[in-house]
Amino acid sequence: MKHFLTRILPLLLLACTVFAAPASAEPQEPDEPAVSKFRERISLRFLCDYNFMMVKNSAIGDEPLSSNRPVDVGIGFGYDSLFTLFGTSWDISFDFKYGLPFTTSKGHSDSKTFETGLDLFPGDWWLTAKVRYYSGFSQNLEDSDDDSFIDLTVFDMYFSILWMATAGGRFAPRSAYFLDRRQKSSAGSMVIGGRLQHNYAEDNDGVLGYEDNKRDITSFWGDMGYTYTFVYDNGYFWNLWGVVGVAYGREHADDGNLLLPEADMKTALGYIGEKWSWNVVLKCGYSLIAFGEHLEEKFVSAFEILVVRRF
Repeated sequence: MKHFLTRILPLLLLACTVFAAPASAEPQEPDEPAVSKFRERISLRFLCDYNFMMVKNSAIGDEPLSSNRPVDVGIGFGYDSLFTLFGTSWDISFDFKYGLPFTTSKGHSDSKTFETGLDLFPGDWWLTAKVRYYSGFSQNLEDSDDDSFIDLTVFDMYFSILWMATAGGRFAPRSAYFLDRRQKSSAGSMVIGGRLQHNYAEDNDGVLGYEDNKRDITSFWGDMGYTYTFVYDNGYFWNLWGVVGVAYGREHADDGNLLLPEADMKTALGYIGEKWSWNVVLKCGYSLIAFGEHLEEKFVSAFEILVVRRF
């Protein structure tokens, strides 16, 4: 984790210096919307992520498990105004990312991963369906120079609905994170939403305290937070996003009830041009799972680069 932060923090400080300029206050034409579409309806997305994931389980002591999936690459596709439903235009974006095997660190367990997601944007709503798979973790033992490899597989599938409750037509998070809208001036919104999630984990080494080495949890989440985008005169922007939530879940093995907290923080710096746009995003998320007599904490972070070409 320390190595990850030492690599990312200088980049963030540099980026903040570049963007430390007065926010745009450009006069708008009377009929010009605060958030506008592009003429092109199709966008091609190129993605590259540097990832870090840590799992801390009380069944195996204080030393956390770390994934070894440094670099994911992916491609995505976006289409504006795919169809109209309930009097609202629905736009779509689809991404697929896969971990590059030759980027894993030597002396650590290999992590096989993939991630795919579908996003829909009807008005001020953001709907997401996502599937994530990752396997292979290492534990650094204090009394040994070698890492202990844990054959752990985690499969996540969820559907989320987020409402930009106070956007008022002035703010769109997709402008910062999907680069398919142009936001004219600085604005933000309260975020309210929920999520249905299914989490399945399989511990083939039998060290994490799962029932029959498997854990199967279904949970319902309620989330609330705030996000704001600073827009600058030169086409650049900077977004801040913070959402916290609580879930009610059920562990299928012992039919137990769970109450789970989570936090999702991210920031995006980027530029929107006429045909090409790009951003860099730093994400970090924390969640806690209680099962049986044990607690499991999960920390996920990523440094992402997105380049978009509109057609």
